[in-house]
Amino acid sequence: MIVYTDVRELVTVDLDTASDTEVRVLANQILARAVADSLIVLPERIQARLDGTANDLRTFLKTNLQTSWSIDLRIKANQTMPNAGANVQAAAQEALDNGTIDALLTYLNHGLYIARALDSGSLKLYADVRELVTVDLDTASDTEVRVLANQILARAVADSLIVLPERIQARLDGTANDLRTFLKTNLQTSWSIDLRIKANQTMPNAGPNVQAAAQEALDNGTIDALLTYLNHGLYIARALDCTYQPAASASA
Repeated sequence: MIVYTDVRELVTVDLDTASDTEVRVLANQILARAVADSLIVLPERIQARLDGTANDLRTFLKTNLQTSWSIDLRIKANQTMPNAGANVQAAAQEALDNGTIDALLTYLNHGLYIARALDSGSLKLYADVRELVTVDLDTASDTEVRVLANQILARAVADSLIVLPERIQARLDGTANDLRTFLKTNLQTSWSIDLRIKANQTMPNAGPNVQAAAQEALDNGTIDALLTYLNHGLYIARALDCTYQPAASASA
């Protein structure tokens, strides 16, 4: 797996005021990263300017760097499509149709691996329960609150959660006030426990990248961090672990 560098982040000097030496150092840093990313167009064009004048190099970095890099990103996106599944094909085409650097880079570094998981049938996307709460819990009728609770229950059961379904069902069996209070004050706490359980369940027998990504999400502890890991980061980490080769143990 290659995680493609965001070349824009390497440009940490002002190209209008930087010295010729600073511009040359920057160009060599970008060249090294482009070569490491197995790009085709950008390394050739940077090297040509490094072999030329300082003014040509500076002008290239100011006006043509991103254009050349975007061509490489398009090439890389196209290279993911032959013999790929339907979801990879669709995600790649969407990025290519969009055509922006952000869309192409997001596809290559993230979307590609989510699409591959979809094509293999291994993708499990957890609902963002917060998005289901589309009524004002202070003013909604008891019926609206009960309908909402049942919607959340159905989604939680579909996501194979443990804590949230049990707690919602207990309130559905109780009073309307108890149900309303639970949704207002304890829904996210109960859901976050389930997300922590799910994140922990990805770790046994997993590779080092999954272990690290899961632990980072668990250490962060927020709903956003846990949900991002489960719905996105897990699949990036698994792709990285597919290329991980542990060092061979010394023979006895």
